[in-house]
Amino acid sequence: MKQISDERVLFQTYYKEVFRACYYMLQNKYDAEDLCQDVFAKALSEDFQAIQNQKSWLLSIAMNMSRNYLKKKNRLLLKENFDFLSFIRVDNTQNIERTIQLNENKSELVDLMNKLPVRIRKVMILKYVHDCKDREIAEVLKIPEGTVKSRLFKGKKLMKKFIQVDGNYLFEWRDHRE
Repeated sequence: MKQISDERVLFQTYYKEVFRACYYMLQNKYDAEDLCQDVFAKALSEDFQAIQNQKSWLLSIAMNMSRNYLKKKNRLLLKENFDFLSFIRVDNTQNIERTIQLNENKSELVDLMNKLPVRIRKVMILKYVHDCKDREIAEVLKIPEGTVKSRLFKGKKLMKKFIQVDGNYLFEWRDHRE
């Protein structure tokens, strides 16, 4: 009975954090919910009581599973596009663009974050969505802390560039922690 109680506490304590990480990576509520459940299924199949920093551990699982999901999704999109291209003429680019168009109902910040390379986006999400410290991010992603700082710097620089290029955004990127 204690095992069930511990599993429930783990889930209730970290569900929102894990869901948010999955959502920001996948940009889709339903995919994020499914992946979040997979993260907890994987976590609960392991000896989670022995883990000291469960939040970092779960976020690490979520980031890795999100990355794998995105890789798989990209491979499927490439395959679909290849199959699609085999049925149409190459000069008909309007149809190709429609088939790979992203969801139009994203918020401005999510749009900007989505423009970032995945390796930079993961660091930015952990820092600014989950308020993780650089050391925690390094632990979650299994990269050096210096790499975390470098990716944060590049991410902020890219975000500022995106905002300057597209003046339609209603906010400015400010790092209130500097």
